[in-house]
Amino acid sequence: MKTVSSDMPRLKHLPFFSALDEAKSPATYTAIQAGLLALRLVDHWAIDGTIIVEPDSVGIQSLRTAIAGLEPADRLRECLIGIVNTMQSLQSVDIQLVLPRLFAYAMFLEKRGDLVLAADVYDSVSRLGHECYDVELVVESLIRAGYCRRTLGAFDESERIYDRATRIARRRKVHGLALQAQIGRATVIMTRGDLPAADTVLRDAAAEAQTRGLTDEFARAQHGRFVIASRRGNLSQAACLAYESLEAQSVDSERDRVLGDLGAVLILMKRYEAALDALTILDATAVSETVRWNARVNLVALGARALNRDLFTRARASLEGVMLPPETLANYLIESARGYRSFGKPEVAETLLVQALELANLHGLHRSVFEIEEMFTAMTSGELPVPEPSVNYPDSDALEEVVAGLRLAAAAIPA
Repeated sequence: MKTVSSDMPRLKHLPFFSALDEAKSPATYTAIQAGLLALRLVDHWAIDGTIIVEPDSVGIQSLRTAIAGLEPADRLRECLIGIVNTMQSLQSVDIQLVLPRLFAYAMFLEKRGDLVLAADVYDSVSRLGHECYDVELVVESLIRAGYCRRTLGAFDESERIYDRATRIARRRKVHGLALQAQIGRATVIMTRGDLPAADTVLRDAAAEAQTRGLTDEFARAQHGRFVIASRRGNLSQAACLAYESLEAQSVDSERDRVLGDLGAVLILMKRYEAALDALTILDATAVSETVRWNARVNLVALGARALNRDLFTRARASLEGVMLPPETLANYLIESARGYRSFGKPEVAETLLVQALELANLHGLHRSVFEIEEMFTAMTSGELPVPEPSVNYPDSDALEEVVAGLRLAAAAIPA
């Protein structure tokens, strides 16, 4: 059994308070309120003991009232009831038994796309846990929090979190999680535009994963290198790395991410039918809203580059009203501008590029800035969109096997 010290600061969960202020519907307000009450109850229980969760306590009554206000089919009810029931079933505070429930709540929020709130809950797990007793849960929470903040554009904070996760995992000899944290940090470095440094980190991680027989971590490292190779324009290498990653990966969510990036590379290769297969599969089967959003942005890109106006329009409509993370939003604006320019609406394209440039500068998305500036140069020079030059790459058995697999999988999706 383990409790936490009583010197913890009392003011926590500011993202939940902010979300309450911004809630646009009673149902949303109730869901956020219930989560906040649960988190605050856990904090007080950990400090003040079981009296906090007595049936007649104000905290318990307020939380159960909020939970009762949720829709019966809302899976959030199950998450929060599990947290409160666990606390009330214990004769003394044992935070270790509650942490998995909190982690499940964070995962629920992440999959629903509420990354700011998810990061706050992951922070609670890593704060309340102890590396001696809960090392895997603490490190996994840090890795997920790093991912959420990276996706939200908080790169400095994300890198610090990944570094902390790596140190704890190394200290406790949890090698797989240490590699996952390394790969997360490399992704931050890559997003900022330092591709050589990111590739070095990923090469080392892949080599260590192979040595230790950690196939999923090897797959993740190769996936990261796949992204770097594609951004460098080395599409032949990218295809081979994607194949290696898909072959080794057993986690559905990670396979989704590889498939999404492979779809983007297939667009650059002008393998439009294969790209459509990959992105259609993702849109239908992705386990994460974030991955689904990226797939739809790439469908916008596919419609723009293949000059498929119907696909372009449908893909944009599917993202209407979605609050995209900064990097995804920048790509969406850029590809939308590309499409509108190709379809004869340069004034709309220019407006979107201005928005994209402001966003990219705000979040330090240097690769996006370069792409936007190139498009502006082409537009101001009066150049008309023309078919892109062919990309020279050698077809390989590995690539053709992936393409054939995509075709079969896409055909199996109900219309």
